[in-house]
Amino acid sequence: MSHDTAARKVYGVSLETITRRILRTFDRATASDIEAGARWYDEAGDLAETFAVHTGSVETAAAVIAALSPRTTWARNVAGAALLIEHGEVLPGLIGRNVETARRAMIDGFEAITGPKTSAFARNIAGDREAVTVDVWAARVADLDEDLLSRKGAYDAVAHAYRTAARRRGVDPATMQATTWIVARNGRAS
Repeated sequence: MSHDTAARKVYGVSLETITRRILRTFDRATASDIEAGARWYDEAGDLAETFAVHTGSVETAAAVIAALSPRTTWARNVAGAALLIEHGEVLPGLIGRNVETARRAMIDGFEAITGPKTSAFARNIAGDREAVTVDVWAARVADLDEDLLSRKGAYDAVAHAYRTAARRRGVDPATMQATTWIVARNGRAS
């Protein structure tokens, strides 16, 4: 199934419509928003490099960070990853399922991560600028129901729309997603 077919089937709109929605938000970004978006995953990657001293690789550290990320703030995510990686302890209040996945990630790296969002997030943190982390904010930017992302072809279609938008503005997909996340979080999304 093509990305456009999936978008139409799941969301009732074309891939082009989703791409235009993403661009509408990106075009509200200031120069400093775009700069921050371009740096976001580099800074997260630097953190993974710091943790790699304990995990043996950047990929493993990135997988642990990503595994702890669903439904938590970035600050708690980082604190939880640091505690688990450096001391083997669990930050109180983290989601048990996420902690179990993070523990597996300490052994299996990327292989422990099964969800498309978490997998893309781990790859972004590890330096893959083509992966697209389609989280709740990315879905909001595209004006899509995040609950439908698990339907066949939906996640890949939205990620493809982010890649298309990125090519149109001359940035990499990770920068497109991070920049629109910054704009949306600051209340300037369309």
